[in-house]
Amino acid sequence: QAFLDRSKVKGILGYKIPVAAIEDVFQGKIWAASDETRRPSKRQKDLADIMRLMEVDKSLGKLLPEKIKRLLAF
Repeated sequence: QAFLDRSKVKGILGYKIPVAAIEDVFQGKIWAASDETRRPSKRQKDLADIMRLMEVDKSLGKLLPEKIKRLLAF
C-alpha cells in the first residue's frame, strides 16, 4: 500500500497512470532477488535490474542488503 501512496501520476503514451517511485521499484527487485523460491533465471534478471537502477541513481546502493551486495560483488 505504501508504494501506491508514493507513486506519481505521469503521462505515458497519452494516458495518465500512476508510476512507482524508483526507490520502490528498487525495493521490489531486492525482494524478488532475495526470494529463493524464484527460478534462478528470474533472480538473475532481478540482479541485473538492480544494477541498471543503480546506474540511474547511485544513491540506491545504500539500500542494498549485504546478501545482495555479495551476489553483485558490490
